[in-house]
Amino acid sequence: MDENSNDIDQLFKEAAQHAAGLAYVLDPSKAIERGTIRRRFARRRRIALSGFVVVVAVVVFLVPLPQLHLFGSSPTRTAKGQHPSTTSSVTAIGQPGGVPAGFEPASASLLSPASGFVLGGVNCPSLATLRPCAARLVATTDGGVHWHFLKAPSISLFNSARALSSVVFASSRDGWLFRPGLWSTHDGGAHWRKLSLGGAIEAMAASSGTVYAVVEPSTHGSEELFASPVGRDAWARVGRMTAAGATLAVSGRSAWFVSTSLWTTADGVHWHQYPFRCPGAHYRLASIAAASASDVLFLCTGPGAMGSMDKEVLSSTNGGRTVHLVGQAPFDGTGSQLIAVPPSRGNVITLATTSGATWLDRSADGGKTWVVKEVKGSSGGAPLNSLSYVSTTVGWVVLGQPGLGSDSWLLRTSDAGVTWNKVDF
Repeated sequence: MDENSNDIDQLFKEAAQHAAGLAYVLDPSKAIERGTIRRRFARRRRIALSGFVVVVAVVVFLVPLPQLHLFGSSPTRTAKGQHPSTTSSVTAIGQPGGVPAGFEPASASLLSPASGFVLGGVNCPSLATLRPCAARLVATTDGGVHWHFLKAPSISLFNSARALSSVVFASSRDGWLFRPGLWSTHDGGAHWRKLSLGGAIEAMAASSGTVYAVVEPSTHGSEELFASPVGRDAWARVGRMTAAGATLAVSGRSAWFVSTSLWTTADGVHWHQYPFRCPGAHYRLASIAAASASDVLFLCTGPGAMGSMDKEVLSSTNGGRTVHLVGQAPFDGTGSQLIAVPPSRGNVITLATTSGATWLDRSADGGKTWVVKEVKGSSGGAPLNSLSYVSTTVGWVVLGQPGLGSDSWLLRTSDAGVTWNKVDF
């Protein structure tokens, strides 16, 4: 094994030693990227991601810096009425050093409350200049307090035929950079391999030893699902199912591939098809979030205008066999449209959306009522992606995109979305 690979292993050993005396459990095979992605990145330049779910008992030591008031206190608004809201303040996480101040996140993949990876760039030029920005990969093993660079292939974030925009890791060693191309590593980033699945990679998710990819073939527009063991590049198409604008979600060995039909598996081998439709002729499925193999939530969006859009939340308690309408989510926001739930807490929902402002709305009763949380200091219209929870309380989301002319942020919550902390690199 080469020196770079040994360095990566040593970093994770040091993280474990730092938590000596604590019950620290990290099982990469249970890593879950939660979140879904709409199709056709070239048209929409939307980045969604996905995260991972790992049950981890760990104490993360954070260094408090001056408070940054990122959340407003406008009333909670749903389609049917007004509800009281709370004012939230957050504390910056992170210490300077290791990663230049000009680093901006584009996509994140977190394995646990302590460890994870972020794809981004340093001092990226504006997208309008048509100049590419070199992709950089950073990692943390202490909940975002410290970050260090990892080796990345010679690719760009945008404005290049070799551009990629998203990252997903299943363990400290097995990871992928994708959309629209695909690269893999199985030694923590020491070496990367370029792959081809016959088309553009629209979405990826990894869980319980399997990684999935939604592929739009270059020969036609219907998306297909591929899968591979996480430890090696052995990709194969899953069944003969196709979709248009598919969404993808995973939880344990269960997975969902949904468009106008819902395809699901409970064991990663046997797939079943169930009917699915959003409420109303002009609604479409925007996002899926799974709290467990049985508890699944769906976000459907409908007509919109003036920075607002109809949003409906649907729920299933049997893995998608039957789905029922829960209620309406807040009108505000027409872009991104992502939902996420902590593992085993399907009643706690975070809705990420944007238009003239940016919101991380929260429901604590499964989508019946909501608290609207506007992110202060963010640029309206900036995309949101990589919304995910890695424990019952800890979650992450990327706000913005390098090259858009505004700051890109990585936000972290440790109280299931009540408050969010801006992570410094």
